[in-house]
Amino acid sequence: MPDETSGPSRAPRRFTGRGAVVVGVRGLIGIIGGTVAATAVVAATVITGPIHTMTPPSASIAPVPTAQERVCPGPLLRLGDDAGQGATIATSVGEADVAFESVPAEATVGRLPTTDNPSGLAPRVLVLPPGEPGGQPLLAGSQSQAVTSGGLLGLATAECTEASGDSWLVGGATDVGRTTLITISNPSSVVATVALSIFSQSGPVAAPGAEGIVVPPGSQRIISLAAFAPEIVAPVVRVESRGGQVVANLQQSIVRTLAPGGVEIIGETSGPSRNVVIPGLVVASAESVAEIQTEPGYMDVETVVRILVPGDAPTTATVTVTPERGELDPTVFDLELVGGEVGQVGLGGLDDGNYTVTVEAELPVVAGVRASTVTDDGTADFAWLGAPEALGDRALLVIAPGPSPRLHLANPTAADVTVTVESGGETRSIDVPAGRSVSTPVARADVVLTGTDGLIGNVSYTGEGELASFGVTTPGPGSTPITVYR
Repeated sequence: MPDETSGPSRAPRRFTGRGAVVVGVRGLIGIIGGTVAATAVVAATVITGPIHTMTPPSASIAPVPTAQERVCPGPLLRLGDDAGQGATIATSVGEADVAFESVPAEATVGRLPTTDNPSGLAPRVLVLPPGEPGGQPLLAGSQSQAVTSGGLLGLATAECTEASGDSWLVGGATDVGRTTLITISNPSSVVATVALSIFSQSGPVAAPGAEGIVVPPGSQRIISLAAFAPEIVAPVVRVESRGGQVVANLQQSIVRTLAPGGVEIIGETSGPSRNVVIPGLVVASAESVAEIQTEPGYMDVETVVRILVPGDAPTTATVTVTPERGELDPTVFDLELVGGEVGQVGLGGLDDGNYTVTVEAELPVVAGVRASTVTDDGTADFAWLGAPEALGDRALLVIAPGPSPRLHLANPTAADVTVTVESGGETRSIDVPAGRSVSTPVARADVVLTGTDGLIGNVSYTGEGELASFGVTTPGPGSTPITVYR
């Protein structure tokens, strides 16, 4: 429950603080559905006479949309302080810029009342009150933070999201020089009891204490992933909660020897599916990445796809990397995945550009993609991309500050789609061909998208030594009329 509010404004509101790696994959491999028809014949007694028909009484009811709530991840964190004390305590470094907007009503912004962060700087919470009957209100927000202090360097962005009882996080690492923190926020009024299921390149991790994590109402817990799973190169985390629903994120930072090597906030990816679509992969400075990758400690600057098939059964997956430029051919390869083990495969050799990664598997999988950028002087940053859920017909997107933000839309459907984009008082159309992806620059403003049903969206940020991304999530259910029979 927020403890502060801001006055309404129609512009977005912002709050400013000052060589291929193959892991856990059995191998690289370089249903026809049938239809069964059945007819049932039922004998009945026939009674002759007049036939009467009657339409049952009914009424069209327009439900009132419920209140909507979004929780932002909060500021970037590090373990320890400037004096080298408190090495197991996560402390914030600076504060994120938050932008949000709502349509048509005004939303308010506050903070969670409590947090494990000793500074007391808790995540922002966005609240949109219940709407009018028949309305379909929209609420969206995002945050960004560029950091050059506290042992952190890079750009991290994230969307402010709805709480849920089950989420998957693909990204991070806990090997030498890699720190990954789990943040769990409970915006509800009841206690959340959280269980973490952690998977690694070697299989499920037996982690005492990963179940029964208590997150009080209106609070944020911050936990080091290494406390449960040290020396993990390719983790995947499932977060399940009972009682209150929660918003979970990973935050990864890298230090190579004494040089900071990037930071990222990792949001949830879609749950296990046989068809996973990840748009918005930005390959930048490919030559510099390839050169520095041969130096000690820089192996993880390579672009990779990370995949987990939950359960014990193995499966085969086909990975397709498709350039947004339609005249270029996609890269396609097959993988054999071991059940319960995280597979990670390098996507080296891609030229600079924008791509969509698709994973099609015989069994449901979860997946994510990592990309990096490196400057001429060796400054590095990285981004993790998840697989957002497909959008509905209408969506609201808010762009937090950052370098060269770009909206990427993938169309996995069989029909061409034309999307209407409204931003800054201007309206334009974007054609998204069937089975293809497109992208367009977006200003630091709110963007209303119409005609996006079935599309999948991601936002990328690219600058000198900066790379970040967040997925565009589908809005909460609106209020459309329903027919009630009496």
